[in-house]
Amino acid sequence: MQFIGKLKTLKIIFFLFIPTLIWSQELDIKGKVEAKTILANEDENPFWFHTNTDYSVSELTNFSATAELAGSLTFSSFKINAGGAVYGRDGVEDAVQRRDLYAQFENSWLLVTVGAKKRAVLLDGLSSTNQNFLWSGNARPLPGLILEANNPFKISKTFSVDWGIAHYQLNDTRYVKNPNLHYKRLGIITNFNEKQKLTLRVQHFAQWGGTSPEIGKLKSGFKDFVNVFFAHNTEEIGVENETINKLGNHLGSLFMNYELKNKFGEFSIYHDHYIEDGSGTRFANFPDGLWGLYFKPNNQKIIASILYEYIDTVDQSGISVGSGRDNYFSNSIYRSGWTYEGNIIGIPFMLYDKNLPLSTISSRFISNRSKTHHIGIAGKLKMLEWQLKTTYTKYLGTYGRPLNPELKAYYNYGSLAYKNEKLGTFKVMGGVDFSNVSSTVVGGGIEYSYSF
Repeated sequence: MQFIGKLKTLKIIFFLFIPTLIWSQELDIKGKVEAKTILANEDENPFWFHTNTDYSVSELTNFSATAELAGSLTFSSFKINAGGAVYGRDGVEDAVQRRDLYAQFENSWLLVTVGAKKRAVLLDGLSSTNQNFLWSGNARPLPGLILEANNPFKISKTFSVDWGIAHYQLNDTRYVKNPNLHYKRLGIITNFNEKQKLTLRVQHFAQWGGTSPEIGKLKSGFKDFVNVFFAHNTEEIGVENETINKLGNHLGSLFMNYELKNKFGEFSIYHDHYIEDGSGTRFANFPDGLWGLYFKPNNQKIIASILYEYIDTVDQSGISVGSGRDNYFSNSIYRSGWTYEGNIIGIPFMLYDKNLPLSTISSRFISNRSKTHHIGIAGKLKMLEWQLKTTYTKYLGTYGRPLNPELKAYYNYGSLAYKNEKLGTFKVMGGVDFSNVSSTVVGGGIEYSYSF
């Protein structure tokens, strides 16, 4: 199955859409330009300078600039949007790349997006994962077609349903060329009252199809898509004595979020349980996953929000009945794993060396077993907005190749921003990373952005 909206087609859609916007009397156009410069005492930047930036900044970037433009046309019962964003930066193979290039249709219950669009930043940007174990914002937005609920569908006063289904194309340079990426989610939202809400959501990803240098063209027909959609057991390669397994590389998570409002402020307690295979559905890998606590006080004179997260990927079902040692984000056929352009798509606390060669017996995952404690705080001080992040991570390596000694890293970040409606936003940043196996990394940066 080939993705309908290839990048070239998206450009045509985008430019055809512009005249429509011009002719409309209800035209809304927004734009933003941003530039930042970074200096560090080592070749690589501090961790939080480049992590979860949608690849607008890499480990080696010293200068980055982004320009974005979006327009919308509102009718009586629906709305059409289109937009694009491009950035240029040094320290990467392709200096100039698109971030966004999309067209959208939306009404009260449906949102259809064709193309690539940056996902919304949650929890004031304090989360180390953007509150999603599998989709953190660490990689560039994926091109695809997604149909989803624009607003949760209300079943009753208490219950509502969130849903989404998508087809993406992994069009980067990978071990298996041009694999498809299937995505779907289903969530139940329970509003107990105006002050309490519980969200339960399951999401499912599957890499499938494409062409393997070892096996050749992999299954990609409609019948194969049905097997992928329902995660049926079937043959992948079709050779004698092949182990019957699920077609493609499947990943999923079960997200639970309890939100409470009281006289002190807004609380959010959440857990994203990771599912690699059947052992994950049985919770045999407990306590692996994302655990978080977020608080936004009613009185925001100094502290606007505070967050704590614990991320664990150590168990991986261990020695489990039927399956175990799941080797998170890796796969024997789709050997590039859960990455896009060499960047981890999910939680960023895995060590992946994109410079290592890939073969039938090699992997670029140096460590996918880690324990992480993360704290984020944001606040305001008169005209200034500030943010602090501090993260402690212990990397254990993989079950097959444990790290000796274990790598212990301590990532620290701080920023101070001044916003002016006429002049734009000026920000200064600083970061310090410590490690037990490498030199201390110290960096600083200046950022300017202007919205119109």
